[in-house]
Amino acid sequence: MESSVDTAMLWFWIGLGVVLLLSILRGALFTVRTAEAAVVERFGKFKHVANAGLNWKTPIIEKFHRVNLMTQQLEGSIETKTRDNVFVTLPVKVQYRVIKTDEGIADSYYKLAQPTKQIEAYLYNILLGHIPDTDLDEVFITQPKIAERATTELSGEMKAYGYEIVKVLITDIIPDAGVKTAMNRINEEIRNKSANEAQGDAEKVLKVKQAEADAEVKRLQGQGVAMEREAIAEGWRQSIEKVKTGTTLDDTAATFLLLYTNWTDMLRAVGTGKNSTMVFMPSGPEGMQNFQQTMTNALLAGVKPTVTPERGSPPMQGR
Repeated sequence: MESSVDTAMLWFWIGLGVVLLLSILRGALFTVRTAEAAVVERFGKFKHVANAGLNWKTPIIEKFHRVNLMTQQLEGSIETKTRDNVFVTLPVKVQYRVIKTDEGIADSYYKLAQPTKQIEAYLYNILLGHIPDTDLDEVFITQPKIAERATTELSGEMKAYGYEIVKVLITDIIPDAGVKTAMNRINEEIRNKSANEAQGDAEKVLKVKQAEADAEVKRLQGQGVAMEREAIAEGWRQSIEKVKTGTTLDDTAATFLLLYTNWTDMLRAVGTGKNSTMVFMPSGPEGMQNFQQTMTNALLAGVKPTVTPERGSPPMQGR
């Protein structure tokens, strides 16, 4: 009977030891995920940094706290005034992470209670130190440089706290609604002015080319008219020569005959044309004689008389 009791007590103490051993092992072993680290403390004092994988700590007297090593993003916006007294709103994004060294991990955990608030405060202070010294147009032009400068300066400030600033992004520049409307109006006027100037230049070129084309047309028309008149004169000359050949007609009679022939041809054309207009003009022989006399006078008006000096008189000299 006593041996049975002793055996039961033995198994009891063995079970108790196993439970205690498992409890100790459970409190001593812990795992750290990838992109994480753990700060191990002994009696509340920093002991060491545990990296990703299976780690050991002394049970009961040591604790561990996880630290995120992934890149994180902080978003916000800041309102400030430019040098030309324009209020703008700048939406900003800050990408940051813990420096992956034992010192950086410990600093990030112990030195800042609210790291996002600290980063935001430093960033606002940096931007407020640059934007008021820059005109609105320069802010739009130098936006990447301002963001790069903010990244450099913020990295220098946060390095002492165990944080690395990956990038500061200024995603937009939003001026006051009235200022935006005025800027759009100014740009519209500038574009309209450029369009009007381009249209005026195009019209000028078109008119110059048109004038040159008109001048060329008129020159060619003048050449055509001159050639036409030359051909008409040559035709009249040949016709007069043919009429005079084999007859006793002189130049005047031959010209009158040709004029009379053209006269009758004109009357026939007017009379048989579909769109002819009524013309009142003498059609009898006396009318033809008047017409001949008029044409003869007109032709003779351009002929300069030839003066034959009398025999024995001295020749005329020009002064």
